Amino acid sequence: MRIGTKTLFGMGVWAAAAVGAGEWRVTRDIAGQTETTAVVAVTLDAHVFENCQPKLADVRVLDSAGHEVPRVILPERDYVFERRYTPRGAVLKSLEQLPEGGLAVVCEIGRTNAMSLSQVTLHTPLRNYEQTVTVYIQDGKGKWQPVKGAEPLFDYSRFADVKKETVDLPLLTNRLFRLVIGQADDKAFSSYTSVTEESDGGQKVQRQFRRYQVERRPFRIDSVTFRDTERVAAAKPKQERVAAANPEVKEEADRKTTTLTFPAGRYPVVGVALVPEQQNFERKVTVECPGPGGWRVLANDVLSRSRLPGVEPSDRFEVGFNETRTERLRVRIRNDDNPPLTFGTDGVTLVRQVYSAVFIAEKGERYRLAYGNPEVQAPPVYEQGVVAYLNRGQKTLMWKLSPAPEGAVTYGAAVCVRQFLVKHGMLLLSVLVMAALGLLILRAVRHVEK
Repeated sequence: MRIGTKTLFGMGVWAAAAVGAGEWRVTRDIAGQTETTAVVAVTLDAHVFENCQPKLADVRVLDSAGHEVPRVILPERDYVFERRYTPRGAVLKSLEQLPEGGLAVVCEIGRTNAMSLSQVTLHTPLRNYEQTVTVYIQDGKGKWQPVKGAEPLFDYSRFADVKKETVDLPLLTNRLFRLVIGQADDKAFSSYTSVTEESDGGQKVQRQFRRYQVERRPFRIDSVTFRDTERVAAAKPKQERVAAANPEVKEEADRKTTTLTFPAGRYPVVGVALVPEQQNFERKVTVECPGPGGWRVLANDVLSRSRLPGVEPSDRFEVGFNETRTERLRVRIRNDDNPPLTFGTDGVTLVRQVYSAVFIAEKGERYRLAYGNPEVQAPPVYEQGVVAYLNRGQKTLMWKLSPAPEGAVTYGAAVCVRQFLVKHGMLLLSVLVMAALGLLILRAVRHVEK
């Protein structure tokens, strides 16, 4: 009884020590140095993902003294500049009827921030008209200068839904404008025919009279609106496409399916691109990864390509799914009674999300990236100052990792034993306790029998 208790206690201490022990198998230099404090990003390559924990818990940034540096693992982004349009209403400051019959309107935009005006719109309730407008801005001496020549404005709604009430501008930053309308009064011309009938001695005589009418309409302006054009950086996930290495193709005639199995390298995969050699087809596909008890479905989609005469060509090759890190992927293509699809050398491609380790680098300091510790259970928790810095639109310095070591990362017997105890230590301890109790009960029964 005493020996069993000591043995069990010793095994419990061993299991606890196994949880706390650990070592990083890979350290790689980070190439880069800064003269001032800066935020640095290092792209994580395939070797990092092949040898680190599923949640990157064992990825560390170390300084030259071997101390950990707070870091954050973030998906990289590609920034695409897009144009965003915002209407800016103008206030009418003054109106002036010109001697030659035109109308001058001075308007101002009540905004202090920088603008880039690319269009002006004159809103009027009139229909069926033709006008011209010239846009003026002030020069350095306060004199009005035309931006461009007179631009036509018109409305032909009498005949069709055709009108033009805007004038394009060359990205102006001014706030005060003078708009000169060609004619303050718009003339609307109309004609109609009247018929009179007279009777003279039993004969009826019809006479037609063509009458004309000219209506003078003032060109009313309800409001003036300018279009402010902004170039906005839109962030999109940065992805890379890498050909799958040696996909295994298996035809299952009884199930009428083609199965492709290929390694994923534990990289964060967000999609698969399948480009068959055939030209016209449509197939249902299912993407799967290993899971408890078999294969787990990641996505169901349709794979298609159309190259028919008289129809615009269409391709649908990519199947997207939630980010997954796994050793292998499997794609099942449902052929039904169609001939199976075939794939060339680059016919199967992985769509992978790019990640980087971001940290604050100090002046003149050298850094290393460490990973490959299978015993780390949880990622470290650091202050998120770097994230707030990036959310304000600041950019990082991009540094590179030194070349990855050749060959796979291996672990010693002690590490493997500790890993086993971390995963199954409590179960093993419970089994040993039950075995010890059973042994004690058996000894007690034999003692009673004697």
